[in-house]
Amino acid sequence: MADILSAISLSPLSSVSIAAILVAGFSGIVRFQQLPNSLRYLAALTIFELPLELLGFWLMLVQHNNLFLMPIYTVGELVLLALLYMRTIRSATFSRVMPGVVGAFIVYVGFDSLLGPSLHWFRPGQQVVQSLLVLGMVGGYFWKLMSELRVRHLEQEPMFWVSTGLVIYFLGYLQIALFSNYLLRHYSAAFNRNVWAVEILLTIVLHSCYSLALWIRPQK
Repeated sequence: MADILSAISLSPLSSVSIAAILVAGFSGIVRFQQLPNSLRYLAALTIFELPLELLGFWLMLVQHNNLFLMPIYTVGELVLLALLYMRTIRSATFSRVMPGVVGAFIVYVGFDSLLGPSLHWFRPGQQVVQSLLVLGMVGGYFWKLMSELRVRHLEQEPMFWVSTGLVIYFLGYLQIALFSNYLLRHYSAAFNRNVWAVEILLTIVLHSCYSLALWIRPQK
C-alpha cells in the first residue's frame, strides 16, 4: 500500500490535487470572517485538512508511511461536517441524534486504531463507516432541499456545491475502501495505482466544490 501510494504521490495528477487543497484551505482562511456561521465550519474543515494533507504528501515524497494520519483526518472531517450539516438542516431530530452518532464513531475509530496490529495499516472499515455517515448527512440535506423547495437558484447555494462534491467523492471512495484490500491482494501494482488515481481525481472535484462554496454569496 505505501509503495503504491508513494508512486501516485509523484504523479502530475497529485500536484493538481495539492493545488486544489491549497486553494480550498487558503480560501477558508481568507473568507472565514465574511462567512455566515454555518459556512465557517466548512472554512474550518478546509483549514484543518490543509496541514494534514501537506504533511501526508511530504511523508510520501520521502517514502515514509503516512497512514497513521488517517484516523485523525477521518474523525476531524466527520466532526466538522456534522457541525456544518446540523447548522444547515436545522432539524431537532438530526441535531439530537448526530452527537451520539459522531461520539460512537470516535470511540470506534479509537479502539480500531489502537487495538489493531499497527497504526501504519490502511483500515477500510473506518473509511466505509465514515463514507456512509457523510452520505447520510448529505441525503438529509437534499431531502430537506427537495421537500421545502425554497431555493430558486441552486447554483447560487453554497451548500448545494458542498453536498454535490461530497456525494461525488464519497460514492466513489466508498467503492475504493470496500474493495481496497482485495484489489491489493489479487491485482497488479499498476492497476492499484490507477484505482487510487481515481481517488485523487475525486479529491480534486471535492476541494474545487469547497472553494466554489466558500466564494459564492449565499442567497438571502
